Amino acid sequence: MIAAAASVPNAPHPLWERRILGHTGLVVAFLWGLTEATFFFVIPDVFLSFVAMLEWRSTWKHIVAALAGALFGGALLFHWAQADPHAAHGAVARVPFITPEMFAKVNSGFDKMGLLAVLSGSVSGIPYKLYAVEAPRVSTEFAFLLATPPARAVRFTLVWLTFGAAAGWLRRKYALSTRRLAYIHAVIWIVSYAFYWGRIVYR
Repeated sequence: MIAAAASVPNAPHPLWERRILGHTGLVVAFLWGLTEATFFFVIPDVFLSFVAMLEWRSTWKHIVAALAGALFGGALLFHWAQADPHAAHGAVARVPFITPEMFAKVNSGFDKMGLLAVLSGSVSGIPYKLYAVEAPRVSTEFAFLLATPPARAVRFTLVWLTFGAAAGWLRRKYALSTRRLAYIHAVIWIVSYAFYWGRIVYR
């Protein structure tokens, strides 16, 4: 049923897709952006790329929701790091797959590039939460939060565009169903994270 609907142009989305593409999905995107900006260790791109594969035209709203969540999470961590830098740093350091070398790169980036380091971090594999917790050393809260949306939007948008374009092409070229696209999506992210986490653990 799902496969048939997905392969027919302009077919209505089944209920579960409509929920993901609607308010429920926006809430998920916001909460994912918030939790990943603080203590979760899987990026919102996983969800944003999936909704892009379901429907490309309207899911830009999910990017906005994820950015809002990241902004809120960044504000929470920045404020905590201002009030108690040792405790905030320690909490982030205990997040899985966070290493002392990452903190060193974050602080080196801040010293060399200032807040532009947040932008480079977005595409370098260093989690945003490290920048949020170290930023009080070099920036005001207002300036850091002003830099957050464009820095986060770069990767969110690139991933969303890539998966949306690829899904559209696969549907047109091979008439792939939503179920098959979901399998491809899962494999891509499982392999990506296995490689990323493996590099961290076994370096």
